[in-house]
Amino acid sequence: MCYTETFYKDICTVLGRLPSHTEISFAITDEDETSYYGLRKDENEISYPINSSSAFEIGSVTKSFTGNILTNLAVENKINLDAQLSDFLSFKLKGNPPITLKHLAMHTSGLPRMSIGYDERNNFIRENPFINYKEDELISYLEKELVLESFPGEKVSYSNLGYAILGQIIAKIEGQSLPDVMRKRIFDVLEMRNSVFNIDGITAKLIKGLDKEGNFTPYWNSGIFNGSLGVISTAEDLNKFAKNVLNPANKVTDLQIKNSIYAKPNVYSAIGWVLVKTSGSSPILKINGGTAGFACSIFLNRKNQKALSFCSNIHPDTYMEWIEPLCAMAVK
Repeated sequence: MCYTETFYKDICTVLGRLPSHTEISFAITDEDETSYYGLRKDENEISYPINSSSAFEIGSVTKSFTGNILTNLAVENKINLDAQLSDFLSFKLKGNPPITLKHLAMHTSGLPRMSIGYDERNNFIRENPFINYKEDELISYLEKELVLESFPGEKVSYSNLGYAILGQIIAKIEGQSLPDVMRKRIFDVLEMRNSVFNIDGITAKLIKGLDKEGNFTPYWNSGIFNGSLGVISTAEDLNKFAKNVLNPANKVTDLQIKNSIYAKPNVYSAIGWVLVKTSGSSPILKINGGTAGFACSIFLNRKNQKALSFCSNIHPDTYMEWIEPLCAMAVK
């Protein structure tokens, strides 16, 4: 049985364990051929909707777009990846650490995952955690309270905060908001017509998110963290981006991979991607993302010209336990 058939069978098995209203949409590209799959569970029945253009929150898969834009700017000689973060900020980070753009993009800045105490603010809304976090609050934290978890460049430590700052720097360099930069540089170029930052801009069917128990969850507003998360997209659109990354002549992807650092056995952190190298297998590029009620992934094998773009309204914890481990097999 081929990898795709095995993957599909395993996904169907997992879907049977999940809450009612769970919906899955994914695309598998093998060289020049792409196949789309849709599954939905309602009560004890599974249906097979045509949902390749249905929209899902993609969470941190947004980082793959941000990393792509940053590296594109480097290829265009608009920035140096080794430039100091301090060159782009109108304020000083506490302690003035020597963080570079590359450190932010590779999760080696030493910045914490999130601003410490961001969820203890009086205006914090757990159901929409970023909506009320303002730029002046972030700047105050970075100037007065910041404590690094490690010295810049020393080790990989995943940071949403780092990509939030990176998104703001890109917006400053380009003189536009990051959503406008992303639309101009990626969505319009690749004709990703159902990829936006704001649900009000979605014309496609918008899938509702689910928590672990199957209750509907509200959509998130990424606010000033839009370099880190916030994009709403479809399996069809993500596949367009994935195929662009697969292109052997893509110099941006080459540079993203070239700049990679060991994170843990077989796993390296690249710019906007995770690179997985295992003995006897082709290297796999991947990125996962989740919000309160959605989880998505892109998996790529550039050597074998295969890609998987996966969207779901499965809770991220469940997704990472049951779905994510299956994804690499689909692109071997």
